Amino acid sequence: MSQQTIERDRAHHRPGPDGPRMSPMLAGLLGGMLAAALGLGALVLVVITLWITSPYPDDGPAGPLRVAADLWLAAHGAGLVRTDGAGGTTVPVGITPLLLVVLPVWLLHRAGEQSVAHDTGTGTGTGTEADTGTEAGTGTGTEADTGTEAGTGTGTEADTGTGTADADAGLPHSRAPRTAPRTAGRLPRGARRAGRAGDGPPPLRADPTDAVGRVAWLVTGYTLVALAALLHSLTGPLSAEIPDVLVRVPLVAALVAGAGAWKGCGRPPLPNPLRASSGPAERATHAFLPRGGVRVALRAAAAATGTVVAGGALLFCLALVRSAPEAAQSFSRLTGPLPGRIAVLLLAVCLVPNAVVWGACYALGPGFAVGGGGTVSPAAWTGRPDLPLFPLLEALPEPGVPGPAAWAVAVVPVAAAVLLGMTVAGAATGRGAARWRWRQTAAVTVLAALASGAGAALLAGAASGPMGLHALADFGPRWWAAGGAAAAWAAGGGLPVALFLRWWRTPEARVIGRRARRPHR
Repeated sequence: MSQQTIERDRAHHRPGPDGPRMSPMLAGLLGGMLAAALGLGALVLVVITLWITSPYPDDGPAGPLRVAADLWLAAHGAGLVRTDGAGGTTVPVGITPLLLVVLPVWLLHRAGEQSVAHDTGTGTGTGTEADTGTEAGTGTGTEADTGTEAGTGTGTEADTGTGTADADAGLPHSRAPRTAPRTAGRLPRGARRAGRAGDGPPPLRADPTDAVGRVAWLVTGYTLVALAALLHSLTGPLSAEIPDVLVRVPLVAALVAGAGAWKGCGRPPLPNPLRASSGPAERATHAFLPRGGVRVALRAAAAATGTVVAGGALLFCLALVRSAPEAAQSFSRLTGPLPGRIAVLLLAVCLVPNAVVWGACYALGPGFAVGGGGTVSPAAWTGRPDLPLFPLLEALPEPGVPGPAAWAVAVVPVAAAVLLGMTVAGAATGRGAARWRWRQTAAVTVLAALASGAGAALLAGAASGPMGLHALADFGPRWWAAGGAAAAWAAGGGLPVALFLRWWRTPEARVIGRRARRPHR
C-alpha cells in the first residue's frame, strides 16, 4: 500500500472537531438526498401556498403535493401523461418549462462541488492532527504535517510549513525556521478561490479518482428521492412517465454533479485522446487540427449560440409588446380569482425561456410547429390550428405569407456566423503562438459550426414536445431542423470570415494594403 493511500485513509477516518468524520459514501448519499429535497421542497412551498389561498380547493393536500412532484420531475426532462377519466386514454404533456431547470441544476452543481471538499477543523485540545490544510490549536502535542499552524504550549511541532510555536522553554513568539519551499502544500486553483471567498480556512479537495465514487453516491441519493416522488405522482391523474424518470433523472444528476465535482477538484485537465497520440497519427491530426483548436471551437460555438439566443429573446419581446392587448385579454379570460391568476402568471414566466428558444429557431429559418401540421417560419405560416388560450401564444405572428420585413430576422444568424469567424480568426493569428495554416483555420471553423448546431439542437429539443393529442401532438421547434440550420449558417458565414481575416492579418496582406494606399506617380 502506497504512502498516498495510507494518508488518504487516515484523512477519511480521522475524527473532526465535532466527532467522527462521516464516510464519503454516507456523505454523498445524504448530499444527493438533501439537494433533491431542497429543489422539491421549493416547489412544494409555492404550490401549497397557491392551494391554501385558492377559494375553491378541489382536493386535499395530496393533490398539491402530486403537482409539485410532477413539476419537479418535469424539470429534469421527464415527460408527463394525463389520464382521461372518461375513456381512460393518456394524453402526453411533454414540454418542460425551462425556467424550472435552473434550481435543480444549481443545487446539483453545488452538491457535486461540495462532495469533494472537506473543511478543515479549528480546535483546542491535545493530539489534534491534520495532514494537509490549515489548523489553529492550543494545547500540547499539536502536529501539522503540511500547512500553517499556530500554537501555544510545550513540545509543539511543525513538520512542514510555516508556523509560530513556542520554544521548549516557553519563550513567547519564537519563530520556527522554514523547512519547506513556498510551494509546499499549495492547493489547486479552485481551492484557493474557495479559501479566499470564505471566512474560514480553505477546504481540502479530493482526488479526481475519489470524486467519481462520491458523485456516484450523490446520484444514488438523488435518484432515491426521485423514485419516491414518482411513486407519489402515480396516484393522481397527472403523473410522470416511468422510463423517463429512470433514465433522465440519473443522467441529468450525473452530468451536472460531475461538472460540479470537476470544478471542486480544481478543474483538472480532462483526458484528450488527441494528446495521447504520437507518431504519424499525431502529425496527421495536427495537420488539420492545431493545438488548442477544440477549445477555440467550443468558445466560438458558445459565442454564436449565445448570439442566436439573444436574437430570439429580442424577437420574442418585440412580438409580445406588439400583442400586449391580446395577451392581457387571454390572461384575464383564463381565470378569475387572484390565486389562479398568480398561478397562470408563474407558468407563463417559467415558459419564457421556451419562447426565447422558439424565437431563435424562427430566426434560423425552420421556425417551429404549432400542432395540426402548422408551421410558423419567416417563409410562411401554414395550417393554423385552434390553439389553446394562453398569453404567450398571442405573440405568434399573423397567419399568412409574411412580407419582406420578416426576412430581416436573418441578421441574427448572420451576426452569429460573423462572430464565430472572428473568434476563430483571432485565435489563428493570435500573438505568442504559431500562426495556423488555412486548412487548420477551416477545420476549426467547421468544428465550431458543428458544435453550434449541436447546441441549437439541444435547446430546440428541450424547449419542444407534445402538449396533447391530434392537433397538439407536435408542438415547438424540431431539433434536427434547428440544429442543421444553425450549423449551415455558422459554416456558410463563419468560414469565409475566418479565412479572410486570417489572410488580412498576415504580413503579405499588410504589404499589399500599403502598396494600394501609396499614391501613384
